[in-house]
Amino acid sequence: MVELQHGQEPRPLRDYRQRHSGRSWGDTAFEPVRPVVRRQLSAEQAGLCAYCESALSADAGHLDHIKSRKHYPTLVFVYTNLAQSCNGPGHCGHHKSDRVLPVEPRADCNLFFALTALDGRLDPASGLTPDETERAKETRDILGLNLPRLTWQRKQWADSTRALTNPADIVEFLASAPFRWSLRGLIP
Repeated sequence: MVELQHGQEPRPLRDYRQRHSGRSWGDTAFEPVRPVVRRQLSAEQAGLCAYCESALSADAGHLDHIKSRKHYPTLVFVYTNLAQSCNGPGHCGHHKSDRVLPVEPRADCNLFFALTALDGRLDPASGLTPDETERAKETRDILGLNLPRLTWQRKQWADSTRALTNPADIVEFLASAPFRWSLRGLIP
């Protein structure tokens, strides 16, 4: 997952929230604000889905509520609760739906996961407590992070990473690669 660190809230989002208190996420007055928020999140996430780390263009994807609207209605228009995720129905934000993530895309979230380079799967990292292991598994499954397409793509990127022998080349390669947060565990 992207270790998301939100920057300054986009002004149009703040203005919308102040003028339209109590409105719903589907409000048509919010439509012009969506692309502004999506583009800023894309920049902060370096063009990656916050959950699976697939590459997304700045205008693609889904604005997802990290903490769901159903369970946290007061956070619907709070910038630090938003992330850009894949738009497909099979994984990430849409797959998560209104379920609560035990591990959110925040600082140090990747301490919970380890990439298995041989098959591209994400599994709980070694050394976790039983509770942490369960949280990692549940998060992975809620987001659909081990679907075949994703594991195949991660394996391809892991193979490319492991083919590099110079540590400086690996660091440079990972600076722009999808799945870079997951692949960092492959750095010697």
